[in-house]
Amino acid sequence: MHSISQLSRWAAGLLLALASTLAPAHEGHEHGGMAGKAAAKPQLATTAAFDKAGKLWVTWAEGQHVVVASSDDLGKTLSKPQRINPQPEPIYTDGENRPKVIASPDGALYVSWSRPLDAPYTGYVRFSRSLDGGRTWSAPIIVHHDRQPITHRFDSIAVDGAGRIFVTWIDKRDLLRAQAAKQPYDGAAVYYTVSTDRGATFAPERKVIDQTCECCRIALAPDANGHMLALWRNVFAGQIRDHALATLPVDNTPFAITRATFSEWRVDACPHHGPALAVTADGVRHMAWFSVQQDKPGLFYSRLSADGRPIGGAWAFAGSAQAGAQASHPTLLATDGALWLVWKQFADDHMQILLRKSTDGGAHWTAPVSLASTDGGSDHPQLLARDGHIYLSWRTQAEGYRLIDVTSAVPANATLEAAL
Repeated sequence: MHSISQLSRWAAGLLLALASTLAPAHEGHEHGGMAGKAAAKPQLATTAAFDKAGKLWVTWAEGQHVVVASSDDLGKTLSKPQRINPQPEPIYTDGENRPKVIASPDGALYVSWSRPLDAPYTGYVRFSRSLDGGRTWSAPIIVHHDRQPITHRFDSIAVDGAGRIFVTWIDKRDLLRAQAAKQPYDGAAVYYTVSTDRGATFAPERKVIDQTCECCRIALAPDANGHMLALWRNVFAGQIRDHALATLPVDNTPFAITRATFSEWRVDACPHHGPALAVTADGVRHMAWFSVQQDKPGLFYSRLSADGRPIGGAWAFAGSAQAGAQASHPTLLATDGALWLVWKQFADDHMQILLRKSTDGGAHWTAPVSLASTDGGSDHPQLLARDGHIYLSWRTQAEGYRLIDVTSAVPANATLEAAL
């Protein structure tokens, strides 16, 4: 473990500035176990999805229950929250941990979350499904076969066009093996599993790669060919914490892992900032992430071609260029020939969500537009698409849950900025 004092001064400042967003301050660069503890107040960590019929589904944690609510009026009102896990259990809702809901093209709904165990930094990845439009939910299961009381957490979940469910997570079983063999081992590993029967069963998990960052979310996105892609913060030689990308096969096909970013950020700690990933119809992989270059923290965007070649360089689109502003947690959405990019930015004692848009495959982007702001704690932003409209899903302490139509937020004559 590495304490905050081991981070550089800029990183400590960023963590303190954003501490009110989700979780209380902590000593380690990972968050500890919470077994047996109920949340003292409603959690901000929220995920939303539109189902096949266009209904909005929103999930979060209330005490020791994952709950889900629906909306037929684009988030103006939510139904009474329904408990997914009938029996109470601790639920991770700090940092980049959160319950997640996704909708399958075949109409099914799936929810995943990470459950803390008694020891710090440990957990199991949990899953439940609804095959009847959210009326009933299955008893939660653990998706991985390994049951050691170790790290299985920071789960991500996605479904491809064929309805196959992919669940990824951060796993430390290989760290234990290395320690037992007195071998060096940095970070953790990325594991995943696949269900081809609508979540009735999950295949034995596979390891993607060793030595990854311990508490950054894993981004998942399908490509136009039906393959599921994963992007994560890796630990390259010399404690370089850049990103790597791979296709997640349904079978035992060998992995082809590509280094995706080249910031050369050397830090022996986890920044709690996972990447964003979107894939356009031409197969280009679009990425946004937090990093540090020349001692300046900021948010960066770059592209990889369908065969994994960098297209241009990295573009610093937010953060260090604005004095006093601290940018974090970007998210990307590709739909209808456009790319949408939003992120959080803290300045002048309030948090706001900013937006940029590209209509030429990421070559040029509009100037930032402010979508919403708050003076208190807030969750990370999420983008959703429905019927040709783009929505910001965001939860704050002061305003509660909001779904904001941002389709027309960018003026038609907006100034464009070239990405490198």
